[in-house]
Amino acid sequence: MSYLRSIEISRVEMSPADDNSFATTHGNKKATYTVICIKIVELCLLICCLGLIDEPATNSHLRVFITPRVASLCYVTFGALTIYTAIYLIMALFGDMTPWRTTTLWNLVGFVLFVAVTALLFRDWSTTKDRNYWHPNMHRLDLVMASASISLVTSLVFLLDILITLRFGVHGDLE
Repeated sequence: MSYLRSIEISRVEMSPADDNSFATTHGNKKATYTVICIKIVELCLLICCLGLIDEPATNSHLRVFITPRVASLCYVTFGALTIYTAIYLIMALFGDMTPWRTTTLWNLVGFVLFVAVTALLFRDWSTTKDRNYWHPNMHRLDLVMASASISLVTSLVFLLDILITLRFGVHGDLE
């Protein structure tokens, strides 16, 4: 017991840590907010596409306005990218950002899918228009055209998102 009294506990003086030494860098706030704003625009366009394609895809009893394969590709594209974009925005809300390389890959997949959907919707609209059978209620054909047009705009927004994410990611503004 006597030897325990003679041991002196020394204190180690540590220099104060820098503010950035242990914190992870989250990149530039301007870059992060720009990408988040683009994702909000993408989410709004995706919801519009889903709403426009629903009527022609599900209520074409007398006449086919969209082929079933195109309708299924539309639902897969619009639904999957809506879920991904919503998850991205929820993660950004909690401060957990996806790495820029992963975001670029998802945006590339979204761009390719939207180009395919746009081309197929315009093709179906064109073939339906050329059949020379005009039902009195042709608003479903207008909805196909509107969905194809908004899909085209959405594919351009995904392309813009790819370019901006690559620019900010390569320069180190995004993590």
